Amino acid sequence: RVSKEQNLKHAGVKAKEALQGWTNSSKWNFEHKLFLLDAEENFCDGNFDQAKTLYAKAIKSAKEHRFVNGEALAYELAGYFHLEIGEKNTANDYFIKAHERYVTWGAQGKAAMLN
Repeated sequence: RVSKEQNLKHAGVKAKEALQGWTNSSKWNFEHKLFLLDAEENFCDGNFDQAKTLYAKAIKSAKEHRFVNGEALAYELAGYFHLEIGEKNTANDYFIKAHERYVTWGAQGKAAMLN
């Protein structure tokens, strides 16, 4: 999450602009991805309260729109976020949920990586 590469930030901004456009045209398919990208951006920028809110929104949106894979990824990244800020118990809860969603999705190998 830390990089000295300024072009990575620029690439992220461009990706976010594209994702915003896609979300505007198809909220169902892209909203959870935009929330997750925003959460990661806020995490990297040190806006931890906002990041927490956005991870929760990403999880909720993915669940509501039945994207089990998106829900799994959002739980996983939220877990890494909570681990990084020292909330180990919360991180563990998120990793357990990510594991469950990966199994539900059929991604046994990915689920095994979280054990």
